[in-house]
Amino acid sequence: MTNILALETSTDICSVSIRKGVDVFNFHESLPRQHTENLLSVISELLNESKLGFKDLDAIAVGVGPGSYTGVRLSCAVAQGIAFSHDIKGLILSSLELIAIEAFNKTNSSHIVGISEVNMENVYISESRLEDGDIYSKFKLIKQDEFNIQDFHDDSLFVGPGCSQFPELTNKLEGATPKAIHLLDIAEKRSRQNLLKEPEEFLPIYLNDENSWKKLK
Repeated sequence: MTNILALETSTDICSVSIRKGVDVFNFHESLPRQHTENLLSVISELLNESKLGFKDLDAIAVGVGPGSYTGVRLSCAVAQGIAFSHDIKGLILSSLELIAIEAFNKTNSSHIVGISEVNMENVYISESRLEDGDIYSKFKLIKQDEFNIQDFHDDSLFVGPGCSQFPELTNKLEGATPKAIHLLDIAEKRSRQNLLKEPEEFLPIYLNDENSWKKLK
């Protein structure tokens, strides 16, 4: 088993998880505008609880947005710093993929469509499927007025903060939030497959930055 640190701060929730073998240590709490002051201390407390140090980590996993500019930038910077300092690789997933994983866990849906908040009349869309313990997604950036429910699979389940902008969506899961714990299983799987990324690839996805979104494709 792999020792993994996972970080997700793209929303008001500060979410940190550690896997030590089969044991999982988790922090998931709403801390609006307090991530900068609290993230490192939360990581330190979970490392102490798990009796691990940074040198014991085999991988780091991070949610890269889109979401809060400050939160996404913070988690990516912290993950990069740890990874570079201790010569480890990691996993990156978008916050929409993390919400999709929660939806897969809660429902029997096979197609999950994640919708970001609307920003500058643009909306980011992820279409995800879970297969053999891993997530596979495709992404696109569209104008809000270009959204058409007919563009998606008939049995799609819609999740994410942008769902409220489209009243035609009835098959949706409300209240799902990205959680660090959902990074752990996929990080372990990709670690075994030697598919983890170098720390210079831990790049934020900003809501107003089309170029960074395209990097996920």
